[in-house]
Amino acid sequence: MQAAIAKWGNSLALRLPRHAVEGAKLKEGAAVEVEVKDGTLVITPVRKKFKLSDLLAQMDESQKHKETDWGGRQGEEEW
Repeated sequence: MQAAIAKWGNSLALRLPRHAVEGAKLKEGAAVEVEVKDGTLVITPVRKKFKLSDLLAQMDESQKHKETDWGGRQGEEEW
């Protein structure tokens, strides 16, 4: 499929067709990485990466539970 580059203020813009947006799971305001590789324009969605420590820091006391006792060994498990 072909698309046209348009003037947008002092910059150039590319309007993305609906099927491309849906295929890349983009929404208005989504962050993308724009690079040029060997003369080809590459646009990649930026997905937020979560760190376990940050997610755990958001937990409140009602979400924290005691350890579960699963019973004694049943085979060759390491304890």
